[in-house]
Amino acid sequence: MKITNNHRGPLGLPDGTVLAPGVEETVANWEQLKKNTVVQGWIRAKILTLGGDASASAPQAPSLLGSNVLPVRIDLVDDVSVSLGDVVRCAHTASGLSIEGWNELDDTLREAKLADAIEQLRSEALASAEVEARTRADAALAAAGAASTGGAIGPDGGAAPDPVTDKAVLVARAKELGVAGVGSHWGIGKLQEAIAEAQKKSEG
Repeated sequence: MKITNNHRGPLGLPDGTVLAPGVEETVANWEQLKKNTVVQGWIRAKILTLGGDASASAPQAPSLLGSNVLPVRIDLVDDVSVSLGDVVRCAHTASGLSIEGWNELDDTLREAKLADAIEQLRSEALASAEVEARTRADAALAAAGAASTGGAIGPDGGAAPDPVTDKAVLVARAKELGVAGVGSHWGIGKLQEAIAEAQKKSEG
């Protein structure tokens, strides 16, 4: 059957088929769709116009039956949604049934399989959102760590030596050379001078 969508925007049928506005399109599964109460309301309101029977044209692959209760788009998580058509295709793939087998399912069983598919898609969307959030958090931590350690730069382009560590080395060296009274209370300059003097004496 050829159907024209007279609505101002695209219109999604219960099986996931989306009709562009003002375009006569062939709907292969019309015999089932026309029984849907929402579709019947659209026909009465002239939102959908029925055209000629397309049975004489090239054979069309049968379409999957959708839902009588689900909306055209289903929200999964924040800012993430899927079309009913995607849910139907996902549920059909998971079922392992042929198109004919899927369409012959009891409506209640079909709706249950669609609900399972939505939960599966929602779990995948949540997992993806968690990975993205973790990646952003790791990047923020790395940036914060770089900022906190990115202070003084040494002459070779690396981090500047720790002055406390340098002082400890100088104190140890001064003690090795027998400098009297040396200790951590000495300044780096005094330590360097004392070490230089002690080295001169040892060499002389």
